[in-house]
Amino acid sequence: MQISKDNAMKIVTEISGIINQHVNMMDERGIIIASTDPERLGTFHAGAAQVVSNKLEELIVQNNSEYEGTRKGINLPIVFQNEVVGVIGITGEREKVVKYGQIIKKMTEILLLDTSAKEQKKIDDRIRARFLDEWVFGDAGNFNQPFIERGIELGIDITVPRRVLVASIIELKNYSDNPEGQRLIDNVNKTVRHMMEQTSGGVFMKTAFQFVCLVPDCPDEQMNRLAEQIARTVYGAFQVRLAIGIDSRAASYSLIHQSYIKAEKALRACVSSSDKKPRFYNDINVELFMGDIPKATKEEFVRRVFRGCTPEEIENWMPLLQAFFDVDGSIGLAAQRLFIHKNTLQYKLKKLHELTGYDPRSLSNAALFTMAIQFYNENRDELLLY
Repeated sequence: MQISKDNAMKIVTEISGIINQHVNMMDERGIIIASTDPERLGTFHAGAAQVVSNKLEELIVQNNSEYEGTRKGINLPIVFQNEVVGVIGITGEREKVVKYGQIIKKMTEILLLDTSAKEQKKIDDRIRARFLDEWVFGDAGNFNQPFIERGIELGIDITVPRRVLVASIIELKNYSDNPEGQRLIDNVNKTVRHMMEQTSGGVFMKTAFQFVCLVPDCPDEQMNRLAEQIARTVYGAFQVRLAIGIDSRAASYSLIHQSYIKAEKALRACVSSSDKKPRFYNDINVELFMGDIPKATKEEFVRRVFRGCTPEEIENWMPLLQAFFDVDGSIGLAAQRLFIHKNTLQYKLKKLHELTGYDPRSLSNAALFTMAIQFYNENRDELLLY
């Protein structure tokens, strides 16, 4: 095993902070790869070379001129998996540093073992992520027996019928543009991952903007409970709201991508809805083709429906129209939701009619406004309405 310079530096810094002495780490050639004394980095340490070549259990340097590139102190081999992979050295007077010798050696080896385990986990996670990406987004024609066996080796039996739940953070852009927000996203990711790991047969994967949960076949009621539990847990822990979409039914492992597409369309329906409750693919309507419409076309449609309105005015009209259509055009109920008088609502709707030429109280015009609301809510931060 070759110790990376970054890992070596973390180890010597941690140990130095405990014993309050300068600490160095040398590789198997005797080169100092990490040190709390910056001037010694990259220099040759003949004492360490002696420890490695002669398989010494320790080497005490009595004075600074005893070996090339050394200073008085103690040097001990670092053993990893029965192999000497480097040397740890403590600079200082013999009576001060000898008492730390075996403790520091053992601590170094434990830290190295822990670091190695973490790096191996990262490698395993990348392998697993690539496999899941290939399964969910790849060509179904490649899902042969060797592919199934690869999954089994990773602890994933892809032949189990599964349903797909896709979640994303509402208004993700508010969190992703700064370090604190990114840490929050990472914590949400860990939380959802942990919940899926606690679900028997559950599989979790993450894309750039979504959390994808593959759940063994179960009824809609159970999927809805899981979705609400995930949303409730995340909001309770981080005050972050999730939009969630769920596919229609369990499909063959070779059709998992189609299930993902259905769940994603349901997710978009959730994002554009007013209540942001989890949505099922079977319950959506116009959202079926929302993803097939180019963003530029959606922008143009919103501009045309709200012609005569500035972007700020469009944003102000949205809550009023959403409340109006949520109660099927009832002036009284909509006014109650908006905390305004019925006459005030009637006046505002009339004004919108005058501005745009479309009357939201008309059945045919209401359909136009409903579609515009869908387009606007889906990509509110991205639509260029200027």
